[in-house]
Amino acid sequence: MKQKNPELILHFFVAQDSKGNPRQLEIHLIPEKEVSMANQRFTEYLRRQREMYKLSLVQSHLPDLDLCRYQFPSGVIYPDVRPFDKDNSLVPKFISENGGSMQNNVPLRGLEYLYSRDAEKSLPMLVSSGLADHLLVQPEAKRFALAQNTLHNDPSETLTAVETAKGVLLFEYSGYGKMCCHSYMQHLADHFFIADEDKPEFVNLYKLADPNVEAIKAFQTSTNPFSLYTNDFIPDKAQYLSAAILRNARLDRSHRIEPTFDAYDKFASSYGIVTSIANAQILRLLSLQETAGIYGIDYITGQIPFMHKNSFNSQFNALQNIPAENKGEQEKVKALIREQAAYILKRDYGISPDNRQNKEIEPVISIQTPKGAVYLPATDEGAVYKQCYLQYLADRFFTPEVQALGRVREFYISNPNHSTEHYMQKHLGFFQSNPFYGELAKMPLYPIERSELLKKGGYPIEPTYHAFKQFTEDYHLSITPKNAEIFNLLFIREYGLPADFNSNKSYREFAYKGDFKPLDQEMSELQSKKGYSEKAFYNIQNRQQQLADRILGLIYKLTCPPLQLTGSAASEKKKAVPRRNKSHNPRI
Repeated sequence: MKQKNPELILHFFVAQDSKGNPRQLEIHLIPEKEVSMANQRFTEYLRRQREMYKLSLVQSHLPDLDLCRYQFPSGVIYPDVRPFDKDNSLVPKFISENGGSMQNNVPLRGLEYLYSRDAEKSLPMLVSSGLADHLLVQPEAKRFALAQNTLHNDPSETLTAVETAKGVLLFEYSGYGKMCCHSYMQHLADHFFIADEDKPEFVNLYKLADPNVEAIKAFQTSTNPFSLYTNDFIPDKAQYLSAAILRNARLDRSHRIEPTFDAYDKFASSYGIVTSIANAQILRLLSLQETAGIYGIDYITGQIPFMHKNSFNSQFNALQNIPAENKGEQEKVKALIREQAAYILKRDYGISPDNRQNKEIEPVISIQTPKGAVYLPATDEGAVYKQCYLQYLADRFFTPEVQALGRVREFYISNPNHSTEHYMQKHLGFFQSNPFYGELAKMPLYPIERSELLKKGGYPIEPTYHAFKQFTEDYHLSITPKNAEIFNLLFIREYGLPADFNSNKSYREFAYKGDFKPLDQEMSELQSKKGYSEKAFYNIQNRQQQLADRILGLIYKLTCPPLQLTGSAASEKKKAVPRRNKSHNPRI
């Protein structure tokens, strides 16, 4: 099929990765013999790309991309770009099937190297001669490109995350990532006042400094939900991640999404949002409903006039004719203005006082760890689930998974925000749909608000006698037979065998009673002698501690804190620090 103007040749300007996957596309029609025009447009394209990706203190990631120009034979018509957005792989397929030939292939990192050497003025000449394709040939340029991998390690230096009730989207910390993040925020702003069951109640922006392997893998395997051509957000392509991926993230800012003037204004000003025509009308009406004032009624926001101005002419004319001292009559007219604004908001935009009122959120209990938190309602049902989760932690207290949590603290949140309430509903649903105790291992931990960060306090999760004793006793938790064995060994490791080792009921079923019997007999024989040596006493007690330490390491694979021997056998380092002298104490 011939194009109407055959002298116009189709060109694709594509930003693509090393595998040929496109992330941005520009389409140009250039006269067939205008080679200089083609080079000029591509040079301008390179400058725009470099401006977007250029490194700075707040933009530290430079991805390994190729900036390519493809030229098609005469007769290839301008394609429909909509299928390209649905399936990005159709771009290289279209190029291959229609005879597209690569005219330029400029590495983005090579382009940045050129600018770093203040040699950008030579870019037009490099493009026209084809030398721009070889910017990384020089050894110094290669080292510069390699440094981007070494220093920034793909996106693992920093990722930006945006969380709503639907889930989390990740963005690389580059100019392109910033542009995509802004496009997503613009999408949320454009739908700010649309009533929808899936409408998010909050938007949280996080920074993931040095994200873990899980976050990087999730980012690299997720699809690109943004248009190649316009960079608009495509909701159907978005793959939302669980908020559990934000466990170690830092909350940068948070906004509530509700149909009020104040909520939209704060959100829009925070992200530099462009107000749509519909939203401009809604904001005017919301302002009138709240203030009933004439401020802004004639003001044109971004060249957008107020479409409903005529509906208020009679009220404003009447208001202007009422003397300033007649407050009663003024309030009557203002009430009519408020009613009229509320009527139009409901009639044309589906916004009523019912869905504008902030619902009161009940208090929440959070079980916090440095890895994230479990959120539950401060109700009888929540208390049951809290105890269930704490018992789960107690039963697995000495496993690597629970030990990795580091610390546990209970925190009461009297005035939770929307995201905390959302996490609570998620956890509540998890408990209600998973009555079996073992399923708790699959429960995600959600982020902790900055104001509630776990810095100190709570219970340490470490393989020590006092840590386990305090945690289980304070929360009235039961102890499994296996943990009871570990608990006894930890006591012996701390203090040696108790004086009532043979009669204490805690050691009646002790699995390692036979291992300690020779040492216990040796201690009994020593204590039966009058005036026995303190050195000999501590020698036996230290061997009891060391035996317990070996069993904990070999049998239970526990990595306990450094062993602190009792008495005079302590290390020189320990002697230098004043400590309470431990002795042959019974269990307390």
